[in-house]
Amino acid sequence: MARWREPEGDYVLPRALRSLPEPWDEADWRRIAELPRTDERLAEARRVVTVLLDDPELTPHVPQPPSPGLLWHVWEEFHWAVAKSMPRTSDVTWSGVDELARAWRSRPQLYPLQRHVVRHVEAAMLAMIPSLRDDIADSVFRWLTLDPDPGRFADWAVGLAERCVTEDIGADSAIELLGSMGGPAAGAALRRLSVKPDGPASWENAEAALGVLFDRWSDGTR
Repeated sequence: MARWREPEGDYVLPRALRSLPEPWDEADWRRIAELPRTDERLAEARRVVTVLLDDPELTPHVPQPPSPGLLWHVWEEFHWAVAKSMPRTSDVTWSGVDELARAWRSRPQLYPLQRHVVRHVEAAMLAMIPSLRDDIADSVFRWLTLDPDPGRFADWAVGLAERCVTEDIGADSAIELLGSMGGPAAGAALRRLSVKPDGPASWENAEAALGVLFDRWSDGTR
């Protein structure tokens, strides 16, 4: 796989990820969980999810690893190492990735899949783009769900959450937020998402939406 280059420098990640405000650009849940849900922070979170949904550079075609998919786990291990050494999205550069790959190669023992990753870091880094997109969306919805009254976000968050479930980014947390909101708009979104087969969401996400609907029905929430 050829190495892509950003016109603005040695960056690996698309500008949409590099320009996210703190702490969303680190996907650091400990910091995010402590953010106050002020009007300014809520507007910021709304913009973050909108960017994640709308920027086409965040949905690259990632070659699927062969079954049983063990390469994904090693990619994730490499992504974790990248995030540890370059914590902010704007920190991630090809020179930093190459330095990390050299550090891996110098290990006394390197498993075959780990050797494969350091030989083909471009594929691993390409896979990091949708992975970060998913993680950041997940953080936004988890943060919103922490509010004592998440239903107050329904006028804008229901639509974003439904789109994220349909596109399968941060889907579990988006479904949880819809369930915690209550109200007719969130309930209608869950019913649409629960349609299967041939519904807007994947089978797994439709099952999750159906489960939340059942829980709402069981406790008398509509």
